[in-house]
Amino acid sequence: MIEYGMPTLVECKDIDDCAALCHRLGLNFIEINQSFPQYQPASMDLNHLKELKERYGIGYSIHMDESMNPFDFNAAVAEVYRKNAVESIEFAKALGIKKLNLHLLRGVYVTLPGKRIFLNDVYGEDYLASVAKFRDVCDQAIGDSGVLICIENTDDPFLPCHFRALEVLLQSKNFALTLDTGHDQASEHVDLDFFKKNKNRLSHVHLHNCKGKSPHLPLGEGDVDILGMLKLTEETGSDCVIEVKTIEGLEQSVEWLKARGLYN
Repeated sequence: MIEYGMPTLVECKDIDDCAALCHRLGLNFIEINQSFPQYQPASMDLNHLKELKERYGIGYSIHMDESMNPFDFNAAVAEVYRKNAVESIEFAKALGIKKLNLHLLRGVYVTLPGKRIFLNDVYGEDYLASVAKFRDVCDQAIGDSGVLICIENTDDPFLPCHFRALEVLLQSKNFALTLDTGHDQASEHVDLDFFKKNKNRLSHVHLHNCKGKSPHLPLGEGDVDILGMLKLTEETGSDCVIEVKTIEGLEQSVEWLKARGLYN
């Protein structure tokens, strides 16, 4: 059976609230979002997280800061983000966390008449050099721990520079893919072929519904082929965060899965 998790929710003031909800709904893990102030590695008590893990029989994954850009053209800025990534990896290793989720940012663009030019595409050699440096720094920090950094698709389709970056990152066994189902729907499936061609590297799924350009809806609402996405999740041995943003939506999604015999 698929292992299901939940995101850290704004309605839950802290990790204790999240852990209690995770346990009540019979979920397997919490994805700790490091964009939240209370979920910064330096702000969290490892011993307390371990105690919650044991008390409730749950695990964790990590969603790295959504503003993280270790590929910035400013070397000093990129270095800060690389250090932050290493800090997150060390945090994961200390808690036995195996998966960290990461967005690839689009970066700065120049607006010309009728189009946008993304600097990461124009200055591709500089961009890819930063990508390779980030990969190597992460590889060294991960070592033989088995931690995976999973790259996620977003509402904005991957740019040409992102596909080249993924080629560089996936040269390492320590990098994998996250398929976000709602983002895939919102972007009209333009990146889905890439995920299907590379499904041997798929390890993590963010499952939510989407109507038009509105993602993060409960599983019973919207246009996503949820059953098809769950089949792909199971085929690839991926785990699955039910990435809705409210307690009510999470409860509704769990009930939707239970009604179809897809939930323990």
